[in-house]
Amino acid sequence: MTDRCTRCGDDITLEEWHPVATVRDDDGTVQIYDFCCEACRTAWQDERDAD
Repeated sequence: MTDRCTRCGDDITLEEWHPVATVRDDDGTVQIYDFCCEACRTAWQDERDAD
């Protein structure tokens, strides 16, 4: 877990709930992405889906 939002770079308080996303790579490795809010998570997912 990181203390910065994956999308916007804002600080994340790790002691509080925050949205995350998990992605499994082709080799089976799981990556966890942390976000400051649901809006950043949704925008990040929309950007991934557009690729």
